[in-house]
Amino acid sequence: MSSLRREALRWYKILQRTKDEVFAGDFRTITAARQRIREEFIKNKDVTDEKEIKEKIKIAKDVEVELRSSVVQAVRKQPAVFEARITPDTKKMDNVMFDPDAELPPPRTKKCSDKK
Repeated sequence: MSSLRREALRWYKILQRTKDEVFAGDFRTITAARQRIREEFIKNKDVTDEKEIKEKIKIAKDVEVELRSSVVQAVRKQPAVFEARITPDTKKMDNVMFDPDAELPPPRTKKCSDKK
């Protein structure tokens, strides 16, 4: 087995574990993610070009980072109350307040005409 094939299989397993952690408790989403990951890897199983395989592995790495850092689960606790599940990997950005004195561009006055 080539090292690239082994690396691709390694990333397949990593993505499967990541989706289990990120979507913990959400069976429908876990099932859909499992199916999507499997479909993507099966779709590309016959790729033989080394450059293309490396590109696909990079995509898998990027997907794993994105899943871990961007997905936040919200669980309904009461009718209008949700609890967010924030992990140590979740990206947290500073909340910037709106500046009421900011210079905003004027609204466009030209309206789109109906093309017939």
